[in-house]
Amino acid sequence: MSRAAHILIVEDEPRLRSLLRLYLERDGHRVTDAGDGRTALAAYEAEGADLVILDLMLPAMQGETVLEVLREHGDVPILVTSAKRTDAERIAGLRMGADDYLAKPFNPHELTARVAAILRRAQPNLQATAEIISLDGGRLVLDPVSRRYTLAGDGPDSAESGRLTPGEARLIAALARNPGVVLSRELLLEAVARRPDEVYDRVVDVHVANLRRKLGDDAGAPWLIETVPQVGYRLVAARDPE
Repeated sequence: MSRAAHILIVEDEPRLRSLLRLYLERDGHRVTDAGDGRTALAAYEAEGADLVILDLMLPAMQGETVLEVLREHGDVPILVTSAKRTDAERIAGLRMGADDYLAKPFNPHELTARVAAILRRAQPNLQATAEIISLDGGRLVLDPVSRRYTLAGDGPDSAESGRLTPGEARLIAALARNPGVVLSRELLLEAVARRPDEVYDRVVDVHVANLRRKLGDDAGAPWLIETVPQVGYRLVAARDPE
């Protein structure tokens, strides 16, 4: 079983909220719940959380707004649940920063399994990922544990810094371990995704798109990640000696 964690459930339907609390507490987790977005944000500000289960269709404040606020203020893992079931809607949720997306109705056992997987991935593997990744002569420097990066600019004082999501950091790390090698979406999916199925194979594409936006990588003339049509992706930036 995954480690015990503090989980915030944001769900406006009382019966489902109680059911999820029951299942998660049975797994040993501490649970805080909220029936609307404002209450959820207040609870998170007061106590924090190791993971947030967030329904998108909430009263007073939509779940998308809650997700944006949480992402602006931290990197807590977020599992979105929603009756919005189309591929486009799921991908939109992932683009906004969700770590996983579970369409309603769902089996509570599947939700607890996904929670366990997210919590496992949220625990840094120091032996495997502690080495700083430096690419293209220091143009990009990434600490895979903290997920903080520095991106060099054109001038001496034009460097940018930020923090990647867990999935984005894992994708860069996987590519950096195999510089110049084309990695299939299936292989990359194993590194970044929560669930390898026909919908979530798009997770890799979403992460690559977000990385290109954050790190100034042009898909047409990439310096960092090259798309290999119908196959996958390749790191084109040279990895600097350690």
